[in-house]
Amino acid sequence: MKSSLYISILCLLSTTGCMLATQTDERPNVVFILSDDQAWNDYGFMGHPHIDTPHLDKLASESLVYERGYVTAPLCRPSLAGLVSGLHPHQNGIRGNDPIMPKGLDRNSVPLRARMTAPMDDHPSFIRALTESGYATLQTGKWWEGNPVEHGFTDAMTHGDPKRKGRHGDVGLKIGRDTFQPYYDFVDRAVDAKQPFFVWYGVFLPHTPHNAPKRLQDKYTKVAPNQSTAKYWANVEWFDETCGTLLEYLETKGIAENTIIVYICDNGWVPDPKKPQRYQRSKRDPFEAGIRTPIMVHHKGKVTAYHDTETLASAIDIGPTILRACSVEVPAKMTGLDLRDTAALVERNQVFVEAYEHDSNLDQLADLDNGLNARVVINGWDKLIAWSDRTELYELKQDPDDRKDLSKTQPEKVQTLNAIIDNWLKATSSQD
Repeated sequence: MKSSLYISILCLLSTTGCMLATQTDERPNVVFILSDDQAWNDYGFMGHPHIDTPHLDKLASESLVYERGYVTAPLCRPSLAGLVSGLHPHQNGIRGNDPIMPKGLDRNSVPLRARMTAPMDDHPSFIRALTESGYATLQTGKWWEGNPVEHGFTDAMTHGDPKRKGRHGDVGLKIGRDTFQPYYDFVDRAVDAKQPFFVWYGVFLPHTPHNAPKRLQDKYTKVAPNQSTAKYWANVEWFDETCGTLLEYLETKGIAENTIIVYICDNGWVPDPKKPQRYQRSKRDPFEAGIRTPIMVHHKGKVTAYHDTETLASAIDIGPTILRACSVEVPAKMTGLDLRDTAALVERNQVFVEAYEHDSNLDQLADLDNGLNARVVINGWDKLIAWSDRTELYELKQDPDDRKDLSKTQPEKVQTLNAIIDNWLKATSSQD
């Protein structure tokens, strides 16, 4: 009865969706896994000598993995907004985590938080596109843009109400850390209704608090250089364990083969050895440790497993890839590529990143440089960080942690890459 009511409501929302969400709808399900604050090389499959991630390692061994993936911003809210919209911060207006608050107001001010989220109403959303085409869509974990149901999800853990401190996920952050029941219930309903589904698994891990079970903390205390690092590494393995639970349920329900798994991290994290729960030269910074992430696509029998160590991939490619795999039209404003088409990514051969301040001046969104710390282009193996007051040039094949600045010795290359950023900014800022 409950499933029938669910389908009826969805039909009222979308006649097209009603026709598609029938017993003959065999389009793939999608589970989107979003790690939170994890460095690009902190996985077993990426070569870490101590961290154990057996579940993600197995997934990676069966997936198309781009080891040189990049987010749109090294901070969670603009990074997630880029994933949803397929747009960069200067395009979608989500540049920081919070609005700059006038004196006397706290960060849960309802009017200001509503203003911060408002730009997303004017931009595409791959989640909304899935829902409108007949998919059941569940939000869990990290989510910044108010009520997820108002932004395209059919189901959500998060309420997003600023009056109840609904800043970045509220009760949704319990997924993985405390419970999987909303995920189980949602998948059960969709399977019973024979309806394709999408799950946003934005688990709040390995994000602080670094409070993994004691067995994991004890394990890494024996091998980590300091306690801050040990606690972070423990959280990484804890995150991996939750991914194992997530994927095992698909097997239990007999739907693993017809489910696409897409993986990315929102931004990096390098623990500060002297300050537990804090980071250095990673999150919020345009360095590799802050913006690089493996990106993987898994679809048994449909996507060939391969570890690509050279091709550049971007978070803006996630939405178009999922939509195309689900036979849903990609909104015109989404210019990302299909990650399953490696040749197209090779031809593009560049990605862009923007790093803005943590808090945004909502009165200055028309000024694309307001609050800007740096823009980045990675063109092949060359990387330019265009700070507001200087530029830095790196050759990533020999210097993967971007430590050796070559800008003084290669001014022509700096000029060329600066021009690429300028042209990209002009082209993307003029899009409707």
